[in-house]
This record gives sequence, structure tokens and C-alpha cells, in this order.
Amino acid sequence: MADQPLPVLAGRYRALGRLGAGGMGVVWRAQDELLHREVAIKEVKLDPSLPEAQRTEMRERTLREARAAARLGHPSIVAVHDVVAQDGRPWIVMDLIRGRSLSQAIRQDGPLPAERAAAIGLAVLDALTLAHSRGIMHRDVKPANIMLAHDGGVLLTDFGIATLEGDVQLTSPDALVGSPGYMAPERLRGTGDGPAADLWSLGATLYTAVEGQSPFQRGVPVATLGAVLTEETPTPSRAGALAPVLLAMLVKDPRDRPGAAVLRTALHRVAQGLPAGPLSPQSPRAPAREKPAPPGPRRTGWLVGAGLAVVAAGVTAAVLLTAGGSQTPSASPTGPDPRIGRFATAPDPCGLLSGAQSRAVVPSGSPSGREAKGDAEAYCSWDGPVGARWLRVALGHQTPTPGKSGPDTAHAFFAAERIKIKADEGTHLVGSVGPLRTVDRIGAEAFAYDVRALDRIHSVIRFRVSNLLIEVNLSEKGKRATTELRQHTLRTARLIAEELNRRD
Repeated sequence: MADQPLPVLAGRYRALGRLGAGGMGVVWRAQDELLHREVAIKEVKLDPSLPEAQRTEMRERTLREARAAARLGHPSIVAVHDVVAQDGRPWIVMDLIRGRSLSQAIRQDGPLPAERAAAIGLAVLDALTLAHSRGIMHRDVKPANIMLAHDGGVLLTDFGIATLEGDVQLTSPDALVGSPGYMAPERLRGTGDGPAADLWSLGATLYTAVEGQSPFQRGVPVATLGAVLTEETPTPSRAGALAPVLLAMLVKDPRDRPGAAVLRTALHRVAQGLPAGPLSPQSPRAPAREKPAPPGPRRTGWLVGAGLAVVAAGVTAAVLLTAGGSQTPSASPTGPDPRIGRFATAPDPCGLLSGAQSRAVVPSGSPSGREAKGDAEAYCSWDGPVGARWLRVALGHQTPTPGKSGPDTAHAFFAAERIKIKADEGTHLVGSVGPLRTVDRIGAEAFAYDVRALDRIHSVIRFRVSNLLIEVNLSEKGKRATTELRQHTLRTARLIAEELNRRD
């Protein structure tokens, strides 16, 4: 049966025509009659044969993830403007991109030159890096989800929405969703659903771009899945300098793949017509950092909310933006390149407080954390007993971007985050954000705010020291931030700032 015309959504979005369909959605061109501009609207269709409970869960998760994606402001991410729940299903309002998808370009023009494919990969990598820093996994990176705009832009679409959309579903709607030839081995096995899996999908996408076909595509989906899991990547014949990058990205074990920082440098070099350079693994033979995604709301990763602390299954997580941009300058014989900033790498956040200092805040907590790997954030947690006070310290390490030093890049991100958090005051996506407060005598710039999420209150201070972004998040059970909680957060942030200022 043909699709019914799009109704007028939210009293303002009127359909002008259908742009395309696939998976679980239909995309419409529409007119925003309030702002007098054209937009694209994705109508997310839910399988009517599913039980109502599953349909409700998928509908709510789609809305939640679309709201998260709406906060990903990046030149290479299709902007989400609005989310509408109408007629029992979600509708996602996005930028209308005038251009064609990468899959259409390959089909119409044939394989791309290695330099062009590397430039496309660099833009998509930067978009993924931002999303990953905020806990959002794309899960369906493929040529059809990369738009090549007529103005030369490269944009990744279906961010946060692709979790629920795709060409194949195995065993249940929550098991595996995506396109068989572009799903990482660890996702198929159910052993990992983190950034490395998205980067594997990007590798398969770039392989298709230069070779004209997916590396593991077979005649039927089951054979394709089997090839991803068991067969070696065919050696590219057209990829030139991009070939070693593709082979490194498509290694079966995520521990043996290069991280985002290494890939950015390699893609940047290939895009300039140079050899890729070394492609060292992000964590050679170390225990895999990725774990199977648990069921329920946490499947989306850490929900971004402009610094909003996510509480799920009794665990909080603080997330900071990590570095985007160009190749990191190398150190000179006389010291680090001044463009980098004071910190060539992110320090261990667990070492920024002494035992006595942390115990003064969380008496029974012991530190545990994660070092920065590539572009992943570093963080440390001091967890007390269930229901007691918890402390999180997260670091975002900024590298230079074109035309900006590391500190300048950190300042730009810091300012953008402050604007987004200010815009979120009073929201209730997973909690409520309190008014922003200016904080003096902490780093180069700082601000504070409170977040109420479920049964906990979070006192948060974010500040910058040179090219480091720091977030201190102290939480306890309760509905209102107490003076004592805020004072402990302020004292902890100042201790960390003093420790960082002692380091070169």
C-alpha cells in the first residue's frame, strides 16, 4: 500500500514530497511554516507485528536518542532540529541536505580516488569522534548514511537514530540492528558496541568507496555475516596509499586496530597525497575496553545532555568533549610545540587528588578510572557504598585544529558547551539542569551548575587549564544541592586546578 501523505506535524511542518525510504523510515521534504524554510523529516515506522510493549520502548528510545543527537553540533553531522511524537510514532526534523549519498555517488560515478575517499573519511571521523566523546554510538555507518552536499560538505546522517534502523534484525529488535557488510565483528558477536566498532564500519565504508564494493558483501546476508566474522579482508587493488589504513581499520580484534587519533593523522596524510605513515594499535593486546551493551536505556551509551549526568542502573558517568581537528604537531628537540598547549597528553585523573584529599570528599571511596586512549576521554571515579556520595573527574585533551592552537581549540569547545548547557536549563530529558553559576579562581575559565537525575543530585564544575577541559562531578542522593555538596565540589576543583598548574 502506498504511503499516506505526511500530516502537518506540530502545527508547523507541512509535507512537500517524498525523498526516499528504507529500513524502518520514510524521508520527506517539508516546509517549516513557522520559520519559512525547507527541512527533511524522517518518519520512523515501527513494525506493527511487534508486541505493544516493544513498540513503546522503541518509540521512546528513538525519541531519547534523537534528542541526544540534536545536541551534536558539528559541520559533518546532519543537524536535528526537532523531535515530534505524533500518530503513535516518532518524527525527526532535520536539515535538508541538497546533494547525494556516498552510495549514490559510487553507483553513478564509480570508485573514488584514494585522496577523495580519505578526505571523506576524515570528515566522518571527526563527526564520530565528537559523538563518541558524548557516549553516542552511530551503529550504522555505511555509504548510504554519508551525504555529499552540492557545496562540498560531507555529512553523516541518522546519528543516534540508526540504533533502531537498518536492513537486518537478528533474533530480536534489541539484538543486532544494522547493515550486514558494515557491522563490526564484535557487534555481531555481542562482545563490543563502542567507538572501535563504528570505526570498523567507517573502514568498510571507505573500502567500498575506493574499490566499488563492500569487502565482505556476499549473495545473502547470512554469508555476509559469516565473512565479516571469519574471512580476512581482501587486499584492496585501487586504494593506493589508503590500502594499509583500510586493512588496519578492518582487523577483527578491536584491540589491534588504530585509534581515532592515529587514523586522523593517516587519513590527513593520504588526503594530501602522502603515504599513510605508521598505524599502531590503540592498545596492543590489552584487554578489550568494550563490553556488551546492557539492556534497557543504557544501550544508548552515556546520554549527552550538555554535561547532564546520566544515571542508569545505579551508575553515573561524566563525559567531556575530546579533541577534533588536524594532525597533532610533533615535539621539537627543545620542548613541545607551543601550539599544543601545556599538556602534550592528558594526565591520569586518578593522580590529581591525594588519598587524603579524595577521602575528605568520599570517605570510603577508592579510585578507579580509564586512561585516555587516542581521542577517548580519561576519567577517574571514587565510588562510595550504594546511596552514598560519588565523585567523578573527567579530562578532555584538546589538540590544535586548523588555525587554532590547543588552548584556543579548548576555549572554543568550552564556550560552546557553556552555551549548550545554558540552553538546557530546566530541561527534563533525564533530569533537570540548574542555573549556571560563574566560578572564580579555577583555571583560565570555569562555571558550575547542578543536575537532578532520578534520585540523585549532582554538583558539577567545569573548567579549563590551557588545552585541558576538566569536569568535576560530585553526587549524592537527594533532590536539592546542599551548600556542603557545592563547597566540596568547589574545593575539589580548586585542588585539581592547583595540581595541574604545578605540572608543565
